[in-house]
Amino acid sequence: MIFLGLLLQAGVGGAVPFAFFQPTVTVSVSQQAVLDRGDPVTQILPASGAEDAVFTAISASIDDGRLIAWVRRIDDLKKSKYVLTVRRFSDPPRIEDLSELKLDPDDIEDIQKCRAGNCQLKLSAAEMTQLREAARARSNASAAIEETFRRLILERVQLYLKSGHVPPYEDKHVPVHPEIRFDALLDHTAFLTTHVPELNGYFRSYPLKPVAGLESFFYWSKERVAGKAIISVTQVNIVRYQRTGVPDVLVVNRDIYSSHYIDASLSLTALTAASTENHNYLVYINRTDVDILHGVLETFIRKAMHHRIREGATDEIETYKQRMESGDPPPVEPANGASGELTARPTKRFIEFE
Repeated sequence: MIFLGLLLQAGVGGAVPFAFFQPTVTVSVSQQAVLDRGDPVTQILPASGAEDAVFTAISASIDDGRLIAWVRRIDDLKKSKYVLTVRRFSDPPRIEDLSELKLDPDDIEDIQKCRAGNCQLKLSAAEMTQLREAARARSNASAAIEETFRRLILERVQLYLKSGHVPPYEDKHVPVHPEIRFDALLDHTAFLTTHVPELNGYFRSYPLKPVAGLESFFYWSKERVAGKAIISVTQVNIVRYQRTGVPDVLVVNRDIYSSHYIDASLSLTALTAASTENHNYLVYINRTDVDILHGVLETFIRKAMHHRIREGATDEIETYKQRMESGDPPPVEPANGASGELTARPTKRFIEFE
């Protein structure tokens, strides 16, 4: 499961460490006992339609500063056998940020046959046309397709930054609008709407309703968690709070593009203080709209997915815990004589706050 966000929480709910997530998530006394032994707890959350959702948690000896430092170094945080490449976009995003993006041969072949309503990759009809025209115009069709695909990914990020618009996926007969699917994921993540309505408004009206102090950046990745490698673009949003009953820091990820399987995704994690022990609970929640959960095989597919999702989420949170507890992330390698220290900058549009 793609890691799309992080929620940091210090002692929300007083003696009830997971109160912030109710009623979406309920952690039983027996599950909390498992956590206090140092073992992870994972549960599939209720979901409807094409959605799937998972919650997992584990005790961790880290603070919010350590977690945020690793989030900013997303390329180091996400390293795993499933992640083939991950790179953070510059601010503002540049085409050079995508220089390492490579399409699989099967994707290149499929793109040349893409038509609106019949395509193996998630693209708009206009993007399909541009890719085919680029392939016909050059002797090296594969190179032309990869170059054009990188440019189209950059244009998607630039369009989202400017207007909040995400072009439709028109690979099937019925177009999919990721914005509508993402709003549905927000609707089903009730604790965000209840406790941080300004963040809910930020996502629904992006970029018209900035949140004071919010830091945002984008990254792209290529991951193989199923049959086909998924090329995706994710927006990471970090905001600090000083409000009773609300996390000290909230970092939520939104899927901006996925080449396969995923129509929309929202993910987050929490670092919540234990009620009696001297440790924190690291929490991960992901809610995703998956395009294969349709038709007569839906029940069988969902059952198989639940097994893989449960296993993958548990492995992922254990890996993140180990990585973060090992210390600060490695320093940024200097470029052109610059300092190796990472300086995180908020997106320019969030300098003026409400």
